[in-house]
Amino acid sequence: MQVGVKRTMKIKVRSKLGELLDERMVNKSELARSINATPKQLYAWCSNKEDGQAKSTPSVGYLLRLKKVLGVDIEDMFEEINEK
Repeated sequence: MQVGVKRTMKIKVRSKLGELLDERMVNKSELARSINATPKQLYAWCSNKEDGQAKSTPSVGYLLRLKKVLGVDIEDMFEEINEK
């Protein structure tokens, strides 16, 4: 290992956002518009890969907007995948 090179650990998360929006019958296109995101971005944030990991995650700014508009905590939208 090279001296001075830091290794970063990638934190894996699962999206619960799609489930939350479906439960609340929230229109994804309207929500995207209300937080100044594209529907494509929002749909990606709502989806998980086959391994259960989120396809994409929003930036902190978008997370704060989603939290405010939906009245939920970040943990209600995403959860960490604990690898064993």
